[in-house]
Amino acid sequence: MVRDGIDVSQYQGEIDWERVKEHIDFAILRCGYGQDIPGQDDPTFKRNADECTRLGIPFGVYLYSYATDERAALSEARHVMRLVKDYKMEYPVYLDLEDPRIGRLTNEQIERNCRVWADELARNNYFPGFYASYYWWTSKLTGALFTRYTRWVARYAEELGAEGFDMWQYTDKGFVEGINAPVDRNYAFRDFPAEIRAGGYNNFERPEPNPEPPAMNYKVGDHVTFNHVYISSDSSIPLIPYMNHGTITRVVPNARNPYLIGNGLGWVNNDSITGTLTYLSNPTYRGDSLVDALTQIGVDASFASRREIARRNGIENYTGSARQNLELLRLLREGRLKQ
Repeated sequence: MVRDGIDVSQYQGEIDWERVKEHIDFAILRCGYGQDIPGQDDPTFKRNADECTRLGIPFGVYLYSYATDERAALSEARHVMRLVKDYKMEYPVYLDLEDPRIGRLTNEQIERNCRVWADELARNNYFPGFYASYYWWTSKLTGALFTRYTRWVARYAEELGAEGFDMWQYTDKGFVEGINAPVDRNYAFRDFPAEIRAGGYNNFERPEPNPEPPAMNYKVGDHVTFNHVYISSDSSIPLIPYMNHGTITRVVPNARNPYLIGNGLGWVNNDSITGTLTYLSNPTYRGDSLVDALTQIGVDASFASRREIARRNGIENYTGSARQNLELLRLLREGRLKQ
């Protein structure tokens, strides 16, 4: 279900939320800009948040970022948390990335700053995300971090024409009864209220913990596949990993997410793990036939089986070529061929 909403700041003046409520599904409120300085709070935020709370209008917030280093980014995270600590928000907490000073940074520095900001919010059980123009999303916000959190894009067109975004700001010249200024309009494609409430994010009550400690189904050294990870052993916010497999290097009994993957790739639990990976080995084979080498160790050597093995080892378009088979043979001899 697509929901239609607005985002507002002090530039929309004093809003008649009673009238606005009849025309929107949600609102994203600017809470401030820059570091944690009271003079940089949006002067209309408290009234807007109080009115949305009173009238039952689902809302989230955004902060306009000026951060050019990690210290400033951490201060911006604390700026948001100071302002929203007393509000239950059914929509995410966004960082607005559009300032020219940020645009002059390297992509790597932008990502480092954003990681500090988002990780601080996630550690405190908020639901963070990022807002930027389509140009920024395709040219600056290109790191793996930006696939882990919700994405809001500004693109003023008849059709979005792009995938991977949960919210689309489709105009900055909208009109809503009750607001005496042009206003940004947005479509939300994700059911944020259900997700945020169920997960206990953004100051909603956390779900009751499972009274039974989770079973330890895996151990250190197991190589597992998974569909999401967590930032810590007790986090409840699922993140999209940049790799979907890894080796368990630490187990914390009775934790919400007891298994650490690799050297900090993330934490997983029994529900996020989708299976285990085993490795095939035939170190004594000296020929150049992948079929013969697999048959020797009792593995199905049909084309369909080889294609699946190739996919698990990073070869997506397996055709059975000599080059592909030799690469798979090399991994098999080294004992590193994923089955």
